Amino acid sequence: MIVPPQGSGAVRVALVGCGAIGELVARHVYATASGGFGLVAVIDPQAERRQVVADLFRVPAYPSIQAAVDDGVPIDAADIRTPHARHADTACDALARGWHVLVEKPLATTGADGERIRRAAAEAGRVVAVAENYPHIAAVRAAREAISSGAVGDVLALRSTRLFTLDGVWLRDGWRRGLGPSGGLLLDQGTHHTSLLRYLGGPVERVSAVASSAAGTGRADTLLLTLWFASGLAAQSLYSWTAFPLAAEAEGAVIGSRGRIEIRVDYDTDQGGAALWDEQNPAGRAISGPENYYDSHRSIVEDWVSAIRSGRPPVVSVDDGLADLAVVLAAGRSLAAGGVPVDVTEESRG
Repeated sequence: MIVPPQGSGAVRVALVGCGAIGELVARHVYATASGGFGLVAVIDPQAERRQVVADLFRVPAYPSIQAAVDDGVPIDAADIRTPHARHADTACDALARGWHVLVEKPLATTGADGERIRRAAAEAGRVVAVAENYPHIAAVRAAREAISSGAVGDVLALRSTRLFTLDGVWLRDGWRRGLGPSGGLLLDQGTHHTSLLRYLGGPVERVSAVASSAAGTGRADTLLLTLWFASGLAAQSLYSWTAFPLAAEAEGAVIGSRGRIEIRVDYDTDQGGAALWDEQNPAGRAISGPENYYDSHRSIVEDWVSAIRSGRPPVVSVDDGLADLAVVLAAGRSLAAGGVPVDVTEESRG
């Protein structure tokens, strides 16, 4: 059972990890928090990074969770934005201290570590949410509602795309490079887009993955996945870290017998949104308002805080994180085996 916090005070959050995503969330969410939660400490082993965020909020900075505890900082919850491989140890440490946890996607890098987080959360009776954006994006939610209403008729297939040139702070430490499955493109983007596709299509049973090389270079830096759902539906995903990017990418598509939906995602302005094409709307019509991708980070944190206060499950739970991770780990096995389909249920058990 999840135990909600006592009293009516704001949830006191320690931000653990002040790298690219940690600083981004600090500036986009915590810097403009309107009440109910707030940062009381920032934690990162690198002094320069933690000090940038600490100065922004005028809160103390520490090299470790233990240092913050030793200094007597009152903490209710940990927002974990460390590199992927550190998620499990950090989350379990925080849960053992009785804190609620928000952990950046992916939940973990192995199924065993993901299960370790689930057990720790159950034993502690605390909320664990996964900072996965797509179920919090209005365009994605509108697409699912349109599917449920029958707006596209029978759903024939789903598609997702993430084509981008990885650069700047996202490459600073190097661990996002490569194809995975223990890191890099597959683990980083695969969990993202598995979440999107599962949100629209339900449980995934099998997956295959192959790499694509730029013509004449032999450099494999692009992945193609095929996913088969329990319902019989199929989907395809395309990821690349070295592709020419568009300002507003059509990252998701729902292909139906009587209509089609595109989910456009914008990381720079507010031109994201979902549109529906059908016989009544041959030029398409918007089914969600304009939005910026990073707006979803606020929704993630606010949902987590609401779940802490109420005791209800968060929108993206540990179980969701484990389901996404199982698909990606199975895709990694498929990639290593030359693209043969791999059963996701077997992967989740292993």
